[in-house]
Amino acid sequence: MISKGYNTLRALIETRYGILSQLISNVEKHYHSPWIDFRNYVIKTAKENCDGDHEIYFSILHNFDTEEEILESLLKETRRILFCSIFSYYENMLNEILSYYGIATKAQQVKQVFEVIKKEYKNRYSEELIADAASDFYRLLRNYFMHGKLSSYKDYVKLHSFVEATDGIKLYGNMSIDITDNSFLLKSLNDLRRILVDIEESFTLKITEEWMTLKRVKEYISEIIKLYPPEYPGLEDEYPPFCSIKVHKLILEAEKECLPLAKRGNAEAQMLLSRLYLNLYEIPNKKRGLVWLRKAANQGYQDAIKMLKNY
Repeated sequence: MISKGYNTLRALIETRYGILSQLISNVEKHYHSPWIDFRNYVIKTAKENCDGDHEIYFSILHNFDTEEEILESLLKETRRILFCSIFSYYENMLNEILSYYGIATKAQQVKQVFEVIKKEYKNRYSEELIADAASDFYRLLRNYFMHGKLSSYKDYVKLHSFVEATDGIKLYGNMSIDITDNSFLLKSLNDLRRILVDIEESFTLKITEEWMTLKRVKEYISEIIKLYPPEYPGLEDEYPPFCSIKVHKLILEAEKECLPLAKRGNAEAQMLLSRLYLNLYEIPNKKRGLVWLRKAANQGYQDAIKMLKNY
């Protein structure tokens, strides 16, 4: 069940995480139950038809080894598929993050996409993104399971060293790698989900801070308009109305809070800043106001587009 209050992106991260964790938890049960049913059926059939001939009875039971091998083979293959699905989940969610936060890039490899997101975060907020990239182990293992080989001997050495140091996965004679325990799958899934959540929470925190800043700026503007002295018809162009010290301080405070957001490309902040310069400063700064108004309009901000038509 997805907790209330998540944005669309976080809900997507958690929903797909929930589906994968449930698949992992049920994979052995999915194969094990039919196997138990099959074994019980064979035992019953053997008892009913052997007529006391234990040699026939045990020859039937001997086939269990083959069935167990089939079951184990199915589990190994399914675990491989599930691991590839886990890494695809991580890869797809990184691309969803790009789309959700409007980050443009031509990068396609997972590691490159993560670096683009990290760089964009720093450009927007002048801070480092507190999130680690996925381990090379997961990337190499996914490539090995999907393609049956790696691009270089160096990658093989690196992958094998990871496998030897990790529980729930085993290397057979430097030739084959199998996931032997579902706990490895769950750990991989949780590791990758944690990275995605760290990214999402970092962006959400900054967006919340921006929203609070814009809310304060709007409150300043409302207060400015309420306290602004009445104009004198015919004289306002030559003699701008006198502003109280309080109004002047509110204008400066609104500009101070709005300017960093506008510089980072926030269209609403650009629009509000243009209003300050065009309509609320004691002496309007039309040139500066139109610069920010055009920036907001160029981003498709409808209020700015409408306002720009009047100039």
